[in-house]
Amino acid sequence: MPPPIAKEELRELVLAQGVDLARFAAVAGLEETVAEDHRPSTLAADAKTFIVFAKKTLRGVTMARHLPSKQLAGGRNLRILDHAAESVARWLEERQYLALPTPSTALDFARRGPLDLTPAGQGSTLLRHAAVAAGLGTWGLNLMVLTPSFGPRVHLSGVLTTLEVEPDPVLDQEICLGLEECGRCAAICPEDAIPRRAMAGAPTESVRGLDSAACARSCQPFGFQNFEDHLVHIFESTEGKEMWGRMRSRKSGEIWTEMAMMKEAAFTGCSECVQVCPVGEDWEALRDTHHRRSDLPETLPRKIADGWVEVESLGPQVRRNTTWDREARK
Repeated sequence: MPPPIAKEELRELVLAQGVDLARFAAVAGLEETVAEDHRPSTLAADAKTFIVFAKKTLRGVTMARHLPSKQLAGGRNLRILDHAAESVARWLEERQYLALPTPSTALDFARRGPLDLTPAGQGSTLLRHAAVAAGLGTWGLNLMVLTPSFGPRVHLSGVLTTLEVEPDPVLDQEICLGLEECGRCAAICPEDAIPRRAMAGAPTESVRGLDSAACARSCQPFGFQNFEDHLVHIFESTEGKEMWGRMRSRKSGEIWTEMAMMKEAAFTGCSECVQVCPVGEDWEALRDTHHRRSDLPETLPRKIADGWVEVESLGPQVRRNTTWDREARK
């Protein structure tokens, strides 16, 4: 028999890996509530516990305007989480428990694909469900996990293990302010991917949603779809000289840089909804920074008529260019 491990001893070990939040969820509960293609059993059949942990985004990164720096910081966070998951899994296996790291950016093209990693590369659908089940946070309007400490400004990772740990309690109160009271994420989304219209008085859970394909255009600017589009653009060339010109374009260089050097940062391009969310103990320090003050007005323009509420789409002050070659294709 493997030796028993105290729950708080394990939590301290996880936190010692450089992460900021660590909670435990029961795999059995996730098997009952998560859609079939996202269940833990698609990864491992005998796991009992899902250890979920989060790494906060630096407040200076949230404050910043320089998009490449913000994107690289997101990739660094995901790499730290990957190393943490590996360390925790090996520690458990040294004590005779099976353990499987479950990184944020693992892609399963057979079952899910890149859209599983929207919005903002926070974590896969399974990881986000596990985080909510573990009491790490509650759902946001855009299907991100909002934490009491850092709002949505975290990245997630985890470990599935055969060690059975008493699950942490779920948060019993909604912390998303909803469309009527807030709606900042929906108003600023550059792709208009978050619902901006709902029946007055409707519960937040009935309003939540995300157009993942639209979201991916900005939050995965150098992800798989962009890579595929670029290849099509190259092979559509009718002449050899034109083909080589497109192949040697800046876009080819950017995609190569993402794959060879930045890697996980390919999934963390857009964070507009993340940086304007007023949930979290860190928000007070962020809201008074120069760039955050200029993002959105305190009171968003909204229409209320015939029993419906609609937040006006304002878009971000700084847009990422996701239409790099549309002029060339005309």
